Amino acid sequence: MEAPSPQGPHPLATRLAERYRELGRAGPILEVGTGSGRNTRYLNGLGLTVTSTGDDVPYTQIEAARAGFDAAISTHAYLHGAVAKLRLGLGELRRVLAPGSPVALVFGSINDARFGFGIPFDDQTFAPGDGAEAGIPHAYFDRAGLEEFLRASFRIERLEEVDVDDIVGRWAHGDDDIAGYRHWFVEAIRT
Repeated sequence: MEAPSPQGPHPLATRLAERYRELGRAGPILEVGTGSGRNTRYLNGLGLTVTSTGDDVPYTQIEAARAGFDAAISTHAYLHGAVAKLRLGLGELRRVLAPGSPVALVFGSINDARFGFGIPFDDQTFAPGDGAEAGIPHAYFDRAGLEEFLRASFRIERLEEVDVDDIVGRWAHGDDDIAGYRHWFVEAIRT
């Protein structure tokens, strides 16, 4: 996989835009956790309507009507939080998406170099003890666990474990050494 420009869209943003059009969707797209805004800028540049939540808006409380969005993307929000909170967040995401909506989401992998280090919250969730994300819980999944986790709300179309050292931005991690980061890239359909 070719590394994108630090200012360019996340690879999942380009794939979501393609899938959105393939499925003939026409309604707004939700971006959960805006980050640097690169995905919103990209999708808006394609002429798509995007509503972005700020990074300070809890993904467990999305202010939107039931079935108000035709697609969703989140490239970093669901990396953060304990498993129980992520489960609530996915339920909220399902609530605001119309049936059949494509989603592109990122989750942590147990093969990430940070898995098992820091402050434990549960068997899958750890918070770094120092650095830019000190105290912020990160949940990690194996393939079977993530498939089970998503099954109640989404039909997985593609699940790919990716070495993201060249994708993770300094804007998110400051001067932390970025090495050994592995994420799950999920492309799915809201059931």
